[in-house]
Amino acid sequence: MPYFRNVEGYNLYYEEWNPDSKNGIIILLHGFASSASFFKKQIKVLKKNYRIIAFDALGHGRSEHPKDLNLNLNKNLRDDTIRDLEDLLKYLDVKEKYGIIGHSLVGGMIAQLICMKDPERIKFLILLNSGYIMIDNVIRNIFYNLLPYFIRMNFLDVVANSIEDILDKTIPYIMTALSNFILNSKLTKDELYMRIESQIFKMITEIKEYDPSEIRCPTLIIGGRLDNFAPEQMSEELHKKIPNSELQIIDMAGHFAPAQRKEVVNGLICDFIGKVK
Repeated sequence: MPYFRNVEGYNLYYEEWNPDSKNGIIILLHGFASSASFFKKQIKVLKKNYRIIAFDALGHGRSEHPKDLNLNLNKNLRDDTIRDLEDLLKYLDVKEKYGIIGHSLVGGMIAQLICMKDPERIKFLILLNSGYIMIDNVIRNIFYNLLPYFIRMNFLDVVANSIEDILDKTIPYIMTALSNFILNSKLTKDELYMRIESQIFKMITEIKEYDPSEIRCPTLIIGGRLDNFAPEQMSEELHKKIPNSELQIIDMAGHFAPAQRKEVVNGLICDFIGKVK
């Protein structure tokens, strides 16, 4: 199986399909706790015409799983994945422009940030069940997963007015989820509490400051009507802010719409790429 070693010395699994295609390159970015194999229904269709590149982020899928990864509260999946993707493209000698497809809050956010960081290299962007929330480390991921659906639907408005109350209710559960970290670190419970609080406040500040209007490439945003993890309101908000974007909300589809409604999703993706070409 193909692997490449990242700058930290970890082996990351990647796959490439139809490498000799002259029709363009598409990069696939999976979400948190997922892997490149999530896109197997899309790969089956896209590899017929395009060069497809996908990899498992550190600690995911068939990539190396460091023992201390979940104990490193400051480990930033977002920045590390962007760095590893850039190194993978150099490793594969990819010099031409490419399209990028990101799923969920993490994969979709990473895709958005890449488009803003290196706009000259991006041909198009496709966001699947994505949003504007940065759950890019252990603390933030646990926090977001504890929130009920009605808060996720109106995340910024609710959190802006009730963050202290929300933290009072969620931090004890976050502490319990991080019990192994407490046992294996030198932090006291009070110090860990302060670190959790700091990470969540910083997360909210980053979300408020995040501005995807800088994304200029053609963008397709696909949401699911039944998505309770990245509610359709997030897709609608992204559509409002990304200038050259179109929005599709799929009925009878949840957060895993690319697998649940693969025919519909694949049709929308192929039609969009055709228009971009």
